[in-house]
Amino acid sequence: MARTVSRQAAALTKARERRRALDVARDEHDRRVEEATAEALVALEARSEAEQALAVATAALGETLRRLLAEDVPAERAAALLELDIAEVRRLTRTTERPAATPAKPVATGDS
Repeated sequence: MARTVSRQAAALTKARERRRALDVARDEHDRRVEEATAEALVALEARSEAEQALAVATAALGETLRRLLAEDVPAERAAALLELDIAEVRRLTRTTERPAATPAKPVATGDS
């Protein structure tokens, strides 16, 4: 009987050691997942800000091109001056409004 209790205690000790080793591996995996997720959230925010900046710059360029065309500069000449394709000049001048600069939305976290 004492031998059975001893085997049971040894098996329980071994099971705890294996569980702890698995917990360490799981914790490391979870940490890597959290770090990658945080990096992706930062990149998404940066991309959103860049997209907004691109939209604002594109609208400003379109507005300036419309002013050039209003000065009787042909679209072909404006394209040559700016080293743009004529189709790009036409596309940009069709832009009607400059988008308002808006701050990027904060990323929601589980902490708040």
